[in-house]
Amino acid sequence: MRGWWDAFIGPGLAFDTDRYFVICANYLGGCYGSTGPASVDPSTGAPYGSSFPSVAFCDMVDVQLRLIEHLGITRLHAAVGGSTGGMMAISLATRYPDLVDVVIPVAAGLRVTALQTIHNFEQVTAIQNDADFAGGDYHGGPLPNKGLALARMIGHKTFVSLDAMEERARAEIVDRSEGPGTYAMSSPIESYMWHQGQKFVQRFDANSYLRIVDAWQTIDLLGEAGVDDPVELLRSSRHQRYLIFSIDSDVCFYPEEQHALVHALKRAEVPYRHITVHSDKGHDSFLLEPELYAPHLIDALSNPL
Repeated sequence: MRGWWDAFIGPGLAFDTDRYFVICANYLGGCYGSTGPASVDPSTGAPYGSSFPSVAFCDMVDVQLRLIEHLGITRLHAAVGGSTGGMMAISLATRYPDLVDVVIPVAAGLRVTALQTIHNFEQVTAIQNDADFAGGDYHGGPLPNKGLALARMIGHKTFVSLDAMEERARAEIVDRSEGPGTYAMSSPIESYMWHQGQKFVQRFDANSYLRIVDAWQTIDLLGEAGVDDPVELLRSSRHQRYLIFSIDSDVCFYPEEQHALVHALKRAEVPYRHITVHSDKGHDSFLLEPELYAPHLIDALSNPL
C-alpha cells in the first residue's frame, strides 16, 4: 500500500533508510490500522462507532511514544510532521524536550486559526447532517457517504491552490448525469471536486474523520504544556534545532503562521532555519514535490546547524 511519504522515505531519499530508522505511526482514532471508531469493540463484538472517545493530538503523540518505548528507543534524532502532524511534532518536542534533537514542522503552526475553525466546523456539520449518519452508529446500514464526500470537498479546497485546482480540473470530464441531486455540473472544477469527494468515501470512515477534525479544533499546545505563551512553550527547546517550512501558496496554514512560530523561536533563543518553498500547488506541496524539500531535509538531518 502506498503511503503519504513514500517519495521521501527509502534508501537514498530525504529520510534515508540506509542511515536512519524511520517510524511512521497512524493516528489513534484513524482508520488505517490503529484502533478507531470502525474497530471492533471486544466487549460488544460490534464497531465502537459513537462510543469511541474524543482523542486529542497530545493523546496521539503519547500513544506514539508508547510505541517508541516498546521498540526500546530512548532518544529520537528528529520529529517531522506536515500540517497538523507538524503541530504534533511541536507537541512532542515541547512536552518531552529531552527525547528529540531536531524538530521539523512542515506547513504547520502554533494554533488553530479562525479560518481553520470555520472550515472544520463546516465539515463536521456536513457529516452529522447526513441522514445516514445515525448518530455515529451507522455500521450495518447505509454509510453517511454524502456528508463525508461534502466534508472532503470543503476541506480539499484548502489543500491545493486555486491555480493547481484549475490545472488539475482541465483533465476532468464533466458528466452531467453525476453530481448532487438534480444539479447538472457544467464546469471541470465542479467535476474535479465531486470526484475528490467520491474517491475519499471509498477509503475513509466518517467517525474517524470527525475524531481527527475534533482533535484539530481543540489542539492547545500551550495548555497541554502548562504554559501561558508561545515563548514560554518553546524555551524548553533551546537545546533542539528547528527547521520550519512555509509554502508561499498555502491557504490552509498560511505562511503567517510559520512567521509567528519563527518569531517565538527567536525570542525563546531556539536555533532554527526557516525555508519558504515557492510552489503553485498549495498546502499539498509537501506531499507532491519532494525535490523542493529533500535538500533542506538532508542537510538539517546531517548538519543540524
